[in-house]
Amino acid sequence: MTGNFSSTAPFKMVSGFRADLISLRLILNMYFLSLKHAKNPVKAADDLRKFSVKRKTIQGYSRIPRFIGHEGKYYFAEHIPGYPSRNFDSFMEGELLRINGNPTGRPLLNTIIYSITSKCSLRCSHCFDWDNIGPEEHLGSGDLMLILEKLKTTGLTHIQFGGGEPLLRKGDLIKLIQEARKTMDCWLLTSGFGLTADVAMELKNAGLTGASISLDHWDGDEHNRFRHHPESFSWVRDAVKNCREAGILVTLAFCATRQFVTRENVMQYLELAKEWGAGFVKILEARQTGRFRGQDIMLLPSQVDLLTSVYLDSCLNPAFRDYPIVMYPGFDQRQTGCLGAGNRYMYIDSKGEIHSCPFCHGSVGNAVSDPLTESINKLRIQGCRIIHTSDY
Repeated sequence: MTGNFSSTAPFKMVSGFRADLISLRLILNMYFLSLKHAKNPVKAADDLRKFSVKRKTIQGYSRIPRFIGHEGKYYFAEHIPGYPSRNFDSFMEGELLRINGNPTGRPLLNTIIYSITSKCSLRCSHCFDWDNIGPEEHLGSGDLMLILEKLKTTGLTHIQFGGGEPLLRKGDLIKLIQEARKTMDCWLLTSGFGLTADVAMELKNAGLTGASISLDHWDGDEHNRFRHHPESFSWVRDAVKNCREAGILVTLAFCATRQFVTRENVMQYLELAKEWGAGFVKILEARQTGRFRGQDIMLLPSQVDLLTSVYLDSCLNPAFRDYPIVMYPGFDQRQTGCLGAGNRYMYIDSKGEIHSCPFCHGSVGNAVSDPLTESINKLRIQGCRIIHTSDY
């Protein structure tokens, strides 16, 4: 399998002049959405300017350097619905409401990380949900669907189904995607376990947009060691191939540990992601939670500087135009604070407990038994326990 976004591949990386044209269309679309709410062309333009300033502050750049083109839509971030689409418009309208103090009072979540199972075939060194992993399921099929129905009432336009390993609950996963696709872009968070060609097609037909597949090292032996399974690397490689052939967007996500973060390792990883044809690469810093709780695993300042340099280079340097789009939440957090804790996202674990994010545990309520909006408001008040909560 080639790693390039070639003319025969289901995805195309769009950069340069074509990306600028798409950006112009996107900005015009955003302006008309702003005008619809502002009812005044001057205020609409000012709101759009404020949004651009906010985006640059959070992400470190304003111009969108490249897009992934797929099935008539363009994607520039894993957590943002593809443009043009109703979901993208709804996402953007939520951002415009934020700029104006959210007069509706409703939650303005961009995405939800929703764990649908406690089961997993791996015993990963960094597992954030280690305390919940086991053979017993705590939520029935009806509970899972009830939570989704509650989430739909918030106007959510993007959802990430995780676990455990969500493919160990494939029947429920398919039903959830089939329902969620009506109003949301649906993503899967997976180790690649069980993601065969047939399963990939089944997920695609159900309505899956993309899969974020965990790959923690470019070297197969090192990844398998970290995941404590001799076949884990091959699962990832095959899952990427199967998703691409089924028409599912692919993110490769890695846990940035102190042992891994060197320039050589990060660049080797990006080369492999490019070779395999991933659309996105996501850098997730190791956190002292789950199996890493109490361990001295935080990155050194020099390593954070290295990741920041690679991230910004990948966004701004034309030499990276054929590489996957890099996302680095740690950079965003250092710019403005945590965007979780009910601000732009939150985490629902496999027991239905609601937390700030997968790495910041502390339940404020249960998604099955408690009013969802009340729990989100509690999260907003409590904030993130690791990083100050963003007011953006």
